[in-house]
Amino acid sequence: MKALRLHEMKKLIIVITVLFFCISANSQERRLALIVGNGNYPTSTLSNPENDAKSMEKSLKALGFKVIRHENLTQKKLTQAIDDFGNKLKYYDVGLFFYAGHGIQAKGFNYLIPVDAVLKAESDVEYNCVRADRIFGKMEEAQNDINIIILDACRDNPFERSWTRAARGRGLTFMDAPGGSIIAYATAPGKTASDGYGKNSPYTSALIQCMEIPNIKIEDFLKKVRAQVREQTKSQQTPWESTSLEGDFYFHLDANQTIQETQHTDATQPVDNSVKELKRTAAPEIKSMAILPLANYSGDESKAYLAMGMQDALISEIGQLGTIRVISKTSTLSYTNTQKTIQEIAYELNVDAIMEASIMTLQNNIRLHLKLYSAYPEERQIWSQTFDSDLSNIFNLYNEVIKTVANEIQLSLSPEQQNQLEKTRQVNTEAYDAYLMGQFYFYQITPEGFQKALEYFNLAIEKDPDWGPPYAGMALYWIGMRQIGLEKSSITIPNIYKYLDKAVDLNPNSANTHYVNALAAVWTGFDWEKGEREFLKALEINPNHALCRGYFAALLLILGRTDEAYEQGKLSVELDPLNPQVQGLFTGVLLERGEYDEVISLAKKIPNNPAALTCMEAAYYYQGDYQNSIKAMMQLNQYSLDKETISDINKTYEAEGYKAALEDIVCAMEEKAQNSVVWPFDIVYYYRSELNKPAKTLELLEKGFEIRDPGMPFISISMLPIDYIRDNPRFIELLKKMNLPLGEFE
Repeated sequence: MKALRLHEMKKLIIVITVLFFCISANSQERRLALIVGNGNYPTSTLSNPENDAKSMEKSLKALGFKVIRHENLTQKKLTQAIDDFGNKLKYYDVGLFFYAGHGIQAKGFNYLIPVDAVLKAESDVEYNCVRADRIFGKMEEAQNDINIIILDACRDNPFERSWTRAARGRGLTFMDAPGGSIIAYATAPGKTASDGYGKNSPYTSALIQCMEIPNIKIEDFLKKVRAQVREQTKSQQTPWESTSLEGDFYFHLDANQTIQETQHTDATQPVDNSVKELKRTAAPEIKSMAILPLANYSGDESKAYLAMGMQDALISEIGQLGTIRVISKTSTLSYTNTQKTIQEIAYELNVDAIMEASIMTLQNNIRLHLKLYSAYPEERQIWSQTFDSDLSNIFNLYNEVIKTVANEIQLSLSPEQQNQLEKTRQVNTEAYDAYLMGQFYFYQITPEGFQKALEYFNLAIEKDPDWGPPYAGMALYWIGMRQIGLEKSSITIPNIYKYLDKAVDLNPNSANTHYVNALAAVWTGFDWEKGEREFLKALEINPNHALCRGYFAALLLILGRTDEAYEQGKLSVELDPLNPQVQGLFTGVLLERGEYDEVISLAKKIPNNPAALTCMEAAYYYQGDYQNSIKAMMQLNQYSLDKETISDINKTYEAEGYKAALEDIVCAMEEKAQNSVVWPFDIVYYYRSELNKPAKTLELLEKGFEIRDPGMPFISISMLPIDYIRDNPRFIELLKKMNLPLGEFE
């Protein structure tokens, strides 16, 4: 007992000694801060920067800083304030610059916007603003030990709205921290931050609150700030930082509390197995990842489809682990050959880790090289491995990848998952090759691409008639042909079920097969129970299937379960944030919730997506903005109506108004229906109360039910502009036939 107490006493003395030196150093540190709050802009006043500056001054003074505070500086005065600060800083150990206000990126540089800036074009920025790296230069000249730059300057750029399309920058761009410094941003590069609705911006508020936490290094302090801002803004804003600090810095040291340390390990050095196990334990927790497009090192550009198919397969296979969120393929394709850093990509996709991959092929032999990086608190490689296989054993290669990844990031596999991964699966190489080509062409979503997909899916079936995926591909092909009206129902429906039944028979445990089955059940069979059952089964197998969640949200919307639809829609966007199809589906959910501005904002980001255009048009209609409603209608029909017809409709609107333009649209659609496939629902969409044609509307809807028009399930949603017939007995009877919610007529 005595020895134990002696040991504990020695340990306490060590802790107290370390803390004493830290506190001594802190008390002797000379700290200087420059605080600038610019909010009084002539064209776009910000409510919080002045409050942010005052609150930050109070907090920093309490932490031992000498503070210089300025508000609403012109370009000349802001430049002078930075220069004066730099001259004084050489007599201090720690320098801190805090800026709240408008910031902007232009031509690769970041600028702080003075209150007297006149920015009619991007070219004006250089001469009317102050480059952010001016402060870096002054800090470097001072040669003090530690410099901290905090930029709550990523608020939406009001000037850019009047610029040309060439000026695409939003927020600030990435800047490397100069030696001995750390740069903290209110949000990720290229993103905008909120000014907030309280006394302070969300970012400044979090900074001030976290500064009160004792004995944490600045890197860990900023992690707490990031978590608080993400929570407060519901993940709409993610602060980030760039650092080249070599020493430690604490805002607040308290002798009565222990120092909070975060263990860091260098996973890039060669280690033996025992050390490797220790590093796994110390590795940051990974709950989400993105797999970047595979680099094709085969020297054969014709193998691009193989690289894309393997990326898709890796995402699907790892996504089936369930306990980790994996970003879907479409959102990662924009990072092909990217020059962005791991951290930049991780911030943009809101993930913890990034996997890079490359393939080399020689005849039927494949070499797959994978690298896994954690993004936070700094970028570092935590795993790298090469896998060799011939194409016939590709699924066994995927099994090995999954087991290795799960082991490296400490994911526990269920007994069922382990058994599944131990199974040996071989594939006919020619069939697999043809199937990947079919997928490659199908997702081009063009008539030419569909035709090529048909050829390759058929070839895959010919090469291996007992392999399930090509049959699911064929079923999806016929669903697509039916959905966009390229073929009649009498041809598409029998083919959908012919191939789908075969796919289910051959591959009953495939998430993709259940997903395609759900699509057919809802939009061809009008069988809501089966559709929900199949969606849930697909998501049980692969919780990361973004499109499955998006279409499941659409079904829930049809069934009047709007809150559930919103949750599924949100998840789908999180899983595939850059996918226009996923975003387009989500606009329908937002429209049903009456969030018109959000619908319009999201739809503008995906200007050629039919679902988004439809919802945007409806949002404008319900806002009474008929001019933009007509504009959206014409954009929606840019490929189905000729340019002359569209021009005539626009002229009718200008000369005679909204009702006359609607009549022209309906006339054009009905004329087109005589020569090609036009669904009744697509015409009914324009039969609004302004035309007062309930009998014709009901006649078209009843016809749509008879021919299984894929738009018909949506007649139950409240935001479809057919209020003038909702209490009509014929319409209520139609809802009953379709087993759809009756709403107030239950």
